[in-house]
Order: sequence, then structure tokens, then C-alpha cells
Amino acid sequence: MRVADMRFLFFQLNIWLCLLSAAMVAITGVALGVAPLSVGGGLLLAPLLFYFIYVEDRRGVTAEDEVNQPYRTKLVRRYQTELLVTELLALLGYELVVCLLVFRTGTANVSDLLFAQIPLVVLGSYGWLKRYPTLDSIGVGFTWAFVAVFSVVAATPQPYSLDGVTVFAGWFLITAAGVESRNIQDITGDSQANKTTLAGYLGPNAASLLVRLLKAGGVVVFWVVAGAFAAGLVLCYLLVLSVFRRLTRLHKGGPASETTQKSAGG
Repeated sequence: MRVADMRFLFFQLNIWLCLLSAAMVAITGVALGVAPLSVGGGLLLAPLLFYFIYVEDRRGVTAEDEVNQPYRTKLVRRYQTELLVTELLALLGYELVVCLLVFRTGTANVSDLLFAQIPLVVLGSYGWLKRYPTLDSIGVGFTWAFVAVFSVVAATPQPYSLDGVTVFAGWFLITAAGVESRNIQDITGDSQANKTTLAGYLGPNAASLLVRLLKAGGVVVFWVVAGAFAAGLVLCYLLVLSVFRRLTRLHKGGPASETTQKSAGG
């Protein structure tokens, strides 16, 4: 695989987002009064799982992908085998880490083995969820929020609690908003592919306002549950995400467009 192709796929498959999910787990630990370092192997769960989920989703090329992401679609088809191998390794790693955490004395219990499979159940139904406006955002928001809280509970003596449910709600608002933010960018291609999203119904301006309100609501939830420090960490996380999303947009057209943008920018 060429370096240029690897860099492009790193951004357009949202691998950077998978890696940054470890920060979500760490922030969740802070919000629940758990030192991030004590989460240990739990910090690996989200990156491994989301790598598997995102690569699997991107490998299933849809009609709107053909319009919105033609170069990504071309590379995904070219590197189908390599991507399949890496996503299966990530899934295996996820299950192994879960088992290590569950069977480690004094931490998790066996029921966590079942809880760990919930995101995979959502993934199995995601093709159906994507057919309906808002359901894709709800599915993604639920999965990210669940994994952020589950990773802390599975890796530490921290029990499931009302605070955990509240932190889940905060992440749900933020991640569901992130899905609609991406849907805003894809309105044209989604329309051409006869796919309707909430962003498409509302229009870009109203959808952008909704995204801001949802993210602000999520930050407020963290402020109420854990104070200004936790809320500040969430804001820093969102700032980092915005930087990477900007870089992702710059890579949207592939290496050729990158060269054009660099030339135009001097």
C-alpha cells in the first residue's frame, strides 16, 4: 500500500477518530472519579472496536459513497483484503482485551462479556438504521456513549451508576451531533442517491444550529455531573476533533486535490 493511500485512508476511514476514542474513555474516567491511568487496558477497547466498526462500514460501499467519496470508494475496493485482515485483527484484539478484563480478579463480572457485544449488535442492524433519518445518529450516538462508559466500568471497580448514565447521555448528545455534522457535508450526494437524513430534512443552516445545541448540551451535562474541569476536557476533545475534521476535508478528493490545494495556498 502506498504511503499516500495510507494517509488518505487514515483520514477518510476516520481511523484518527477511532484512536481519539481513547480520550473519550479517559474523560469518562475523570467524570466518574476514576484516574485515567487506572483504566489501563480499558483505553484499548474503544479504538479497537471502532476501528473494526468503521472499516467494516466503509468496506460496504453504498450508492451515496459513490457520489460523496469516489476516490475513497476506489481505494476501499483496491485494498479490500488488507482492510478486512486489519479489521478482523482489531475485533480479535477487542474480544481478547474484554476477556482479560472480565476474568481479572476483582474487576469486571461475566455479564460484561454480553454487554461487550452490544455495539456489534448495533453494527449488524446499522444498514437498516441508515435507511431512516435520525436512526443512524441515534445508533452511532448510543454505541459511542455506551463504549465510553462500558470501558471504564469493565476495567475498574467502578459500578454502573446514575452518574454513569448521565455521562452516557452527555456523550450521546455529542456523538449524535457529530453524525449529523457529517451528514450536512453529504447532503448533495445523499440526495442524488435518494437517501434522506435529518440534515437533509432540516437544511444545512438549521442542521448546523442543531449540531451546536446538541454539543453544547453534552458539555453542560459533563459540567453538571463532574464540574468545570471535566467539561473543559470535553471542550478540548471537541477542539481536537474539529482540527482533524478539517484535515479530513482537505484529503477528501485524494492526493491530486491535496496537490492542487497546496499549490493554491502557496
